[in-house]
Amino acid sequence: MRKQARTILAFAILMTSGEVFAQKISNNKEKIMTNNSEQNEQLRVAKSYYEKINSGDFNDDSYFDLFTEDVKIFYPKFGFVEGKLGVKKFGQQVRNLFNNLTFELDKFNFIVTDNTIVVEGVEIGAIHTGAVFPDNEISFGKFCTVFEFEGNRIKRMYCYVDPDHAGQDKEVVDLLKSENKNLIEIEHKTIEAETKKVVDEFYEIQSGKKQGSLADLFADMVDFDLPGNKEKFPWTGKRQTKKEVEDYFKVLYQNIKSLKFDVEYIAINGENAVAVGQLSSVILKYNKVFNAQFVNIFKIRNGKIVKYHFMEDSYRLNEEMK
Repeated sequence: MRKQARTILAFAILMTSGEVFAQKISNNKEKIMTNNSEQNEQLRVAKSYYEKINSGDFNDDSYFDLFTEDVKIFYPKFGFVEGKLGVKKFGQQVRNLFNNLTFELDKFNFIVTDNTIVVEGVEIGAIHTGAVFPDNEISFGKFCTVFEFEGNRIKRMYCYVDPDHAGQDKEVVDLLKSENKNLIEIEHKTIEAETKKVVDEFYEIQSGKKQGSLADLFADMVDFDLPGNKEKFPWTGKRQTKKEVEDYFKVLYQNIKSLKFDVEYIAINGENAVAVGQLSSVILKYNKVFNAQFVNIFKIRNGKIVKYHFMEDSYRLNEEMK
């Protein structure tokens, strides 16, 4: 009886182990099938990218939908761009560079692993001058691109290719970089316009030409400095927060009466601005007038003052007020 019981128990354990093993195999198969399904879809998207370029159809929603919102793209001598706006910019430069571009899809080699697809292929075409490639002497039309996916969309696309497609490298580089230079210039001008707007508003409020709070023009954290003898002149010294800047203006106008504050000129470079001028103030505690030239240094970021340094002849101020 004991022997028979042990046999039945062993058989039950064996059956249970077999079921667990079978379940593991089933789960693994399901995982493999899921992975294969996702990789097949990613492969389809990678192929679709080249098919759309072959057809010239790479400026519509279906093309941009191949990419994630934060996609990163690299192309030699063109450089790096991010996002769908970057995809659009890259597409515009491709149109500037090539009269026609065709990928020989039947000669592509696809290497698929996890969420990455590596493509080795051949491209043929003609650049904007009419010169065709490859000539199989200087250019050979070979390239390699690495795609990384997030789900079924391209999250990163780094292309490795010799962009000297037709032995005219200098002109190709100039073309690839021209739009970048223009965009940098436009961005710089936009930043300068914002800097000027904030600095102009600061002086308009200070002079009484415009209603508003000077403190509201400052960021929450600021590099603020007005050198001087803080024991005699409590408005001088360093400050770091918007609240401290607000207190500065209160203390300043409790202790001085401004007679003249003339800004002679303002120089702007990007987010930096320097104002130069002359001031005349009555220091109320001493009932004396102080005249001086000043230099006011600003840094504007995201529409707010993040740096404010005011420099005057603080040594002479200290010596005259006795």
